[in-house]
Amino acid sequence: MGCPWTIRVFVVSRIREAAHRGIPTRQAIYEGVTTSAGVVTIAAVIMTSVFASFLFVGLTEMKEIAFGLGLSVILDAFIVRIMILPAIMTLLNNHTWWPSHPAHLISGPVRNDGSQTKVGQPR
Repeated sequence: MGCPWTIRVFVVSRIREAAHRGIPTRQAIYEGVTTSAGVVTIAAVIMTSVFASFLFVGLTEMKEIAFGLGLSVILDAFIVRIMILPAIMTLLNNHTWWPSHPAHLISGPVRNDGSQTKVGQPR
């Protein structure tokens, strides 16, 4: 299931972009979640409705799989992405971004347009 990964990357990317603009972490989390909440909700509704359509198939195994996948998408989108992810990121505060610091030391910071700056070169 690739959509939950896509949703996770989308939400965290919005939060990361806000943090890179210099917004405090707590406000960046709020802004990232609120700007991506509509997309997360629509993606979850679409995937759940697709899985719900399989509930009308005559195969019991297909119904079980469809119900499980639909329920997991709803739980993932609304509980994990909208509640647990922001709570954990808020608790971690500035330590949320620690994995990206070694990458900046090796390759240099990446500009907003996608190009890299050399180490020691002004942004």
